[in-house]
Amino acid sequence: MLNNEVHCLFGEVLKTFGTKGELLLKITDAVLRNERKVEEPVFVEFDGLQVPFYFKIFELRGKRAKAIFENMESESLAEELVGKKIFTLQTGEVQKPEAGLSELVNSLVKDLKYGVLGTVSDVFEFPGNPCIEVETNGRKIMIPLNGTVKYEHAKKQIITEIPEGLLQL
Repeated sequence: MLNNEVHCLFGEVLKTFGTKGELLLKITDAVLRNERKVEEPVFVEFDGLQVPFYFKIFELRGKRAKAIFENMESESLAEELVGKKIFTLQTGEVQKPEAGLSELVNSLVKDLKYGVLGTVSDVFEFPGNPCIEVETNGRKIMIPLNGTVKYEHAKKQIITEIPEGLLQL
């Protein structure tokens, strides 16, 4: 859920723009518009949960922006984001993970349906939605820990069941 001390409204997805996942965004905060770092995640709200996304392309045009999110490079995927609110971290930084979560870095991640996904490269303690970043097939994806089935400490591996459609993003 939203924690107003950490997240603030960055903008909203107005419409798709083209056929390669391009989106037209309305940016609501002038300060954020000028200080936004493209490599930092933004959070798109789905059913009350804020899901992290990274920009592949972000071109500021006044109070609007043309953007493409990583792994969202089709018109049909982009259409799912139309009307969604976008949030960013107020400080521009992700909170440091708790000591217990940092031990997940370099763990092997296996999904019950897809098999081995890759290795955990980072852990993010997003309020109410901790995530692991996994390097898989030459790209990085963020997987929420709320779907984790178990962590095998001796084998240093995470057995999970990722949300439907996450690998297709």
